[in-house]
Amino acid sequence: MRLIALLFGLVPFMAFAEPKIALIIDDIGYHKSDIKALSLPDAVTLSVLPHTPYGERLAAEAKQPIMLHMPMEPISTHVHLEKDTMTVEQNRQQMEALLNDALKAIPQAKGVNNHMGSLLTEDRTRMDWLMAMLSKRGLYFVDSRTTAKSQALLAAQAAGVPAVSRRIFLDNSASVLNHQWQRALEIAHKLGHVVVIAHPHPTTLAFLSKALSNMKDVELVPVSSLMPKEQLASSGKMAANRG
Repeated sequence: MRLIALLFGLVPFMAFAEPKIALIIDDIGYHKSDIKALSLPDAVTLSVLPHTPYGERLAAEAKQPIMLHMPMEPISTHVHLEKDTMTVEQNRQQMEALLNDALKAIPQAKGVNNHMGSLLTEDRTRMDWLMAMLSKRGLYFVDSRTTAKSQALLAAQAAGVPAVSRRIFLDNSASVLNHQWQRALEIAHKLGHVVVIAHPHPTTLAFLSKALSNMKDVELVPVSSLMPKEQLASSGKMAANRG
């Protein structure tokens, strides 16, 4: 019956596409134990902090796709900022210099997501600057959504940069991991795909190793595969997916 429905156009083909989950492990680079993330499936995307004790080595050794986990200024003034953090006080040239240095440290990166950044990603001017930088380098962007007021996706669309947004964050707490994972699966089935971000905490990695091996009816994919095939740039022209 499904084949007949498809042949006669009664049911859209995409209705039967397998739901997809893109899993990003970010905050990689500070701890030697982060190497355990490299044991996860090849489709998991690893986002690596620049200028960290283990980041460059792990990015070079990983078989998984690599992103740059770019430090950005948060609203809170009570957190430690990496020396290479992008801030709202910097001009465009200063931000680009930081991005260049970070990409030199993690040359395998095919995309970028924000580390913290609740303050910077609310700044549309600086998000426009950042997306212009990513556009000319052929990089995609994942909004970690550390603030509901983020301007990152709007800026990416205006610049023609392929971009998606995180929907689920997996906490490190064993008591809530399964609940959050089930929510991710539900969203994937409902919407067709979901972007999940987790950190390389030993409890989280152990949970994911088991959960991913037992996953059914949902496909694990690199986050780059969920990028829009084309993105409307501010010029009105269609820009190809560079992911």
